[in-house]
Amino acid sequence: MQRLRRSRASREWVGRVGPQVTGSRTVGKGRNPSKLLRTQSRFDTRVKAAVLGTGGLGRIITLELAADRRVDEIVIVDKRGDRSRALQSLGKTASLTALEADVTDGAALHRILAGVDVAVNATLPAHNLRVMEACFEAGCSYVDSAGYSPPVAGEKSGVLEQLALDTRWRDRGISAIVSMGSDPGISNVMARVAADRFAEIDRILIRKAATGEKATEGFPLYSREVFISAALSNPIVWDRKEFRQQEPASGDELYEFPQPIGKRRVHWFWHEEVLTLPTHLGKPVGWVDYKHDVNPELERAIHAFDALGLLRPDHKVKVGVTQIPFRDAFMAAMPEPSTLIGPLPGALGIVVEVHGTKGDGTKSAMRASLTMEHREANRRRGTTAERFLTAAASAAAVMMIHSRRLPRAGVRPRPGRTSDGSRGPGARRARGFLRRRGSPSLRWSTPSHIR
Repeated sequence: MQRLRRSRASREWVGRVGPQVTGSRTVGKGRNPSKLLRTQSRFDTRVKAAVLGTGGLGRIITLELAADRRVDEIVIVDKRGDRSRALQSLGKTASLTALEADVTDGAALHRILAGVDVAVNATLPAHNLRVMEACFEAGCSYVDSAGYSPPVAGEKSGVLEQLALDTRWRDRGISAIVSMGSDPGISNVMARVAADRFAEIDRILIRKAATGEKATEGFPLYSREVFISAALSNPIVWDRKEFRQQEPASGDELYEFPQPIGKRRVHWFWHEEVLTLPTHLGKPVGWVDYKHDVNPELERAIHAFDALGLLRPDHKVKVGVTQIPFRDAFMAAMPEPSTLIGPLPGALGIVVEVHGTKGDGTKSAMRASLTMEHREANRRRGTTAERFLTAAASAAAVMMIHSRRLPRAGVRPRPGRTSDGSRGPGARRARGFLRRRGSPSLRWSTPSHIR
C-alpha cells in the first residue's frame, strides 16, 4: 500500500484507496458504487479515524474529533457526497478527506477502513452489525452511539447481538464501544460510578427530560428515525432475573429533575441501558428501568400508524404530484434538530439513581445528574444539548480506544467493567470522562428524599 504524503499548502493527504483512483472513477461495485469526491488527487486509507454518516450527529462528531490535537487524520464518509464534502474544511489540526460511499457497499467500506484505527458509525443503528463486520475484517476498532431497536416484539435486540461478538473481537485484538452517546452511554458511566459504592444493587432508575420552545415541546431532539424505531419496540424493565415487557407509554410518574428543568411527567420507554446494565456491572442488580418525557400521545400515534400499516416503507401517499412514503411525511412533521435556526431555549437533564446495599450491610442511594442548556450546546457546536453530549461521548470513546485505556480488547457497552467482571477506568477516570471534553454540569449526591 502506498505511503501517504501531505501537501503543505492544503494539508490534504494524497495516495489511493485500493486500486488507483483518478478523475470520476468510483470505489466499489454494483448498483450503488462509491465515488471519490476529490477527483484531482489520489490517496490511501491509512488514517487514524473515520466518521461514517455526516448528518446532524456525524457533523458534530467530526467537529469534536477535528478539534482534538491527538487526531491526525479523519476520513468522513456519507452516501450523499455533498454532506461529507461540506465538512472537509472543518479540520483545525487534523487533515480531513471526504468520500462518497454507502455503508451497505461492503467491499468499498472494507477498503476505506483498512487503514483506520477507529471508526465511528453515525449512520442509523440498523447498520451497526454490518459496519462492525467491515471493521472486524479490516482490523479497525469501532464506536457507535445507539443500538438497533428490534422491529418485532420479543426479537433479540441489536445491542445484545453486538455484545455477543465480544470473544470474537477480543481474539482479534480490536475493541468496540457500543451505545456510547448521551443516553445510552454517559448514563451508563454515571450508573457505573454510583454502582461502585454498593455490594448489591436493589434498583437503577434512569430518567431523562428536555425542555425547549413550544414547537419542540414533547418531541425528541435527536434522530427521528431512531426515535420511531425505538418507540415501536415496547418498553422493557429488568426485574431481578429477567426482562419484562411493558405497555407503550405506561409507568407514568411525576419526577423532579435538577433546575432549570424541574418537575416533569415521565414514562417507560425502550432503551439500551435496561439491556446492558444488569449484566455489565459485575454484581447482582434487582431492577433497572428507563423513563423519559416525550409526549406519550406521540408514541401511541406511532403504534396506531404501525398497526394500520402506514409506517411500512412501501406505503406511499401522494403530496402534490409526488408520491412519498407516509413514514417520511410523518417524520417531516416532527422537529429536526439540525434544522433549528438559532439557539434553542431550555435544557436537557439526565438523572441516574442507584439504590443498594453497601459492603457493611447498610442501605443507601446515590443520585447522579447531568444537565446542559441548549444555548450552551449551540454556542459550542451549533447544536442541541442532546446532539452535543452524544457527539462528545462518542469522540471521547474514540480517544479511549486510541490511547489504549481499556482493560482489554473486545466489545463493551461503555468504558468500564466488562461482562466478565474485569475493570476498566476507575471511578476517578469515569468522573473525568466528560471533563476532558468540556463537560456540562455533572453532580453527585445522596439527597434526603431518596430512600
